[in-house]
Amino acid sequence: MKKKKNLTNFIYIVIFLAISIVPLLAFSDKQAAIGNETKAAKPKLSDGTELTANVDTYFAQNFGFRNRLVYVQNVLKQNVFRTSGQSEVIVGEDGWLFYSRALDDFLGTSVADETEVERMGAVVLMMQNYVESSGGEFIFFSAPNKMSVYGEYMPYYYIEDDGRGNYERLYSELVKAGVNTVQLKNTLSLKKADGVQLYHKLDSHWNNYGAAVAYETAANKLSEVYGDEFKGYTRYSTMPYSVKNNFSGDLQSMLLPGSGRKDEQLEFDVSENFEYTNRFRGVDDLVITTSNESKAVDKSVTLFRDSFGNALYWFFANDYTSLTAKREIPYNIYQAAEESELVAVELVERNLRNLLVYTPIVPSLNLGDGYFSGAVRGTADSDCTAEASVSVMTTTDGLLQVDGSCDALSGYAYIYLVVEGSGTYQVLPSEKGADFTLYLESDDADIFNADFAGKVCSFVVKDETGYVRIPVNVTLQD
Repeated sequence: MKKKKNLTNFIYIVIFLAISIVPLLAFSDKQAAIGNETKAAKPKLSDGTELTANVDTYFAQNFGFRNRLVYVQNVLKQNVFRTSGQSEVIVGEDGWLFYSRALDDFLGTSVADETEVERMGAVVLMMQNYVESSGGEFIFFSAPNKMSVYGEYMPYYYIEDDGRGNYERLYSELVKAGVNTVQLKNTLSLKKADGVQLYHKLDSHWNNYGAAVAYETAANKLSEVYGDEFKGYTRYSTMPYSVKNNFSGDLQSMLLPGSGRKDEQLEFDVSENFEYTNRFRGVDDLVITTSNESKAVDKSVTLFRDSFGNALYWFFANDYTSLTAKREIPYNIYQAAEESELVAVELVERNLRNLLVYTPIVPSLNLGDGYFSGAVRGTADSDCTAEASVSVMTTTDGLLQVDGSCDALSGYAYIYLVVEGSGTYQVLPSEKGADFTLYLESDDADIFNADFAGKVCSFVVKDETGYVRIPVNVTLQD
């Protein structure tokens, strides 16, 4: 009896060891990444203190049968326990999947303060002012998070915040500032009444129909602002379409890697009028360029976009003379204004704070030495001069980039550097209250020369009652 028990224990141990060893024997770094996952690089001894963590990450992504095991685990969780086995995927009602990184916006748990919203608005307004001063046209619009449009399919225990979140507050700020923009969240929510699906069920993005509605809304705004040159755009959402089950959803791939389940995609019955002018590998390309001889709108356009632009860029390409779609941050507005007539910026709701984290490359216009003459209410802290330290470098585009910090600027969004005898320049505020950036074109770059130490400088900031001057001592760092 004892021998039989020992044999049973031995068999259990052998089975346990076999299960543990097989994934090691089948270790392979050829397995596909899951969903939006970034494949870890093979660790090297030169990784130093990060070597242990890198080895752990590399092994966790490449042990044998990893994707199959993840698939089995997540199927059990989804079908038996009605929960998600992937932290970035929320399993909703009726088979809808949602991206958890947008949850803060949905719940209202990460709302920007008033100064942050004003700073975002100031950054976008600077982009528009520069593009228009260069003779071009500009529009900014934000793609709503999927759960902002289809929140009724979220699990019951997630209660949507009914207040004004970052999307609504930034839109109001942009309208107040005079920025060309559109409120796509309201537009798409109302469009749902037509009975046509606008976002994928198994993906975090809008489908072709949702992208078409977004494009038409932006195109209509451009025609309202800039006139007849933009009125020839195509109304794609009124055209016939077919529904095909051929789309690979990112959330489905994250939740159940290797499942092969496809999502529906709406495909318009319309000809493709453009040609790709660079090597096109796929919609995720960092740069996509096109040319269109049968254009509906005789304009060149640069579209700064994120992954929501995967479906969006096609409509610009099919209507405009030429398109350069860039998936890059920071946005190089200086370069775009030189290359294209229209500059369009699309940014998803969940990443609106990126406007301050990755401030765009946009030169500051010289508003003139006397720009604020008579407009400044008074001098703040007249007995105290603020201290600012700045570093100067030249960008690859030949711009002078000035990065600085001044504690006195922390509570403000609209900030101007006044250099006596040289000019007035609006600076780009950042996520960190005291930090700022200034880009200058060659005509103004010489203000930071060897004689700068002898120049009188001040900041002019905008508060709730008007403009206030802050004397400042600027120190150039080596």
